[in-house]
Amino acid sequence: MSGNGQRKQSEKAVGRWLLILIGAVVLWGAVTENLHIWPIRNTLEYRLSRTWWNWTGEPAVSPVGAVAGQVSTPSGDGIAEATVVLSEWDGRVHIARTDERGHYRIDGAPVGFYRLAAVAPGYAPVQTGGILRGVTVRPGQSTGASFCLKPNEKAILPALPKPDLLDPQTLVCQSPVPGEARRETLQFVEPGFNELIFLYRPIERTEQALPVLVTVYPGPVDTWECVSISLAQAGYAVVALGPAYGLDLTRDVDLLERLVALIRRGDVAGTDPARVAALGGSYSAWLLELLMLRDPGLDAVVLLGPPTDMFDFRRRYEREGFVPPFGLDRALVALGLPSREPLRYLKHSMVYQVRPGLPATILFHSYQDEIVPYQQSGLLADSLARQGVEAELHLFDGASHYLLEDGEASMAIYRKTLDFLRRHGLAPFPGKGK
Repeated sequence: MSGNGQRKQSEKAVGRWLLILIGAVVLWGAVTENLHIWPIRNTLEYRLSRTWWNWTGEPAVSPVGAVAGQVSTPSGDGIAEATVVLSEWDGRVHIARTDERGHYRIDGAPVGFYRLAAVAPGYAPVQTGGILRGVTVRPGQSTGASFCLKPNEKAILPALPKPDLLDPQTLVCQSPVPGEARRETLQFVEPGFNELIFLYRPIERTEQALPVLVTVYPGPVDTWECVSISLAQAGYAVVALGPAYGLDLTRDVDLLERLVALIRRGDVAGTDPARVAALGGSYSAWLLELLMLRDPGLDAVVLLGPPTDMFDFRRRYEREGFVPPFGLDRALVALGLPSREPLRYLKHSMVYQVRPGLPATILFHSYQDEIVPYQQSGLLADSLARQGVEAELHLFDGASHYLLEDGEASMAIYRKTLDFLRRHGLAPFPGKGK
């Protein structure tokens, strides 16, 4: 064979390997759950879909078909009261709950290709298999889709070491409630630990152990100093932190679970490990919702402006023109089309995962919330009530998303929060916070 012939064969072989490599990379990009890849993939898919729909029109809502099947355990036993969700591309959901044998049926689903998701108390949520293994709904027909749910396996997280209390300071604030408190920094000797966590306590020293309020803020913890001082002056040990925003919530929820376990062990000086509540707003309320589902041992929870149903959030974005600021609309798109990525939406939507036995919860929201629609709190309050969980909902008129920054609303929230905590066994020492 001549030199030219050998060179051509070699070039062809290299070309084939390049095509194989490119194909492998594309396939990996289409299925990977790598946090650096899937938001880009989902955003690209949305933009391409939108471009295509501009030419052809959005997916039709008729004709319709049905999906039916069973939700069962690995041993084949049907799971009653499981929730099965089929979402259209814009977040409109079709929901069914299983009967005593685990069977369900969803009628009225527009024809098309979907991935469905299912969840049940005590079981890990799942969705129908890989990228090409969804369900095709056909007009006037019933398509089968069954699920096998595995019991939740609680992750064993490493215990936080007992912290040192550093940099004691006396701080004074005039709003939302004039007051003062002692602040110390919790320092954890753990490689890679860099979360800033403060402990606020009343100025007046007492031998009585204080009830604990784990306060998770939507932003740097020191920017919410006056709220922490107000709560500490009312007689609480306020353990405060402000995790950074991100698409991967697991790391922050893990930290919160470890922090509550630390407090429950009695490793935070001057606190009562038998009385622990939590407060969070906006993104941090989202973290607390996911924490509640892990049963960390909270006695009560206070949520302000919480996102609770990501399917509904996406629907309002697509259909009602609700565009949240700060690039949150881009984060919503990055989650993927709900019809293709229902599990990601379901995992981050507490309304579908509520079960009996969760701690009593009080919710605050503004009708004029420009970041999280106020209906989100109502959806969670209704879901909690259906499962027999005590829930209170308070809606405010004329306030912004950050309720604790509004004078009139913040005072009302302050009073209602203290009353709620007292009614659930977390009264501070006598004479404080009245």
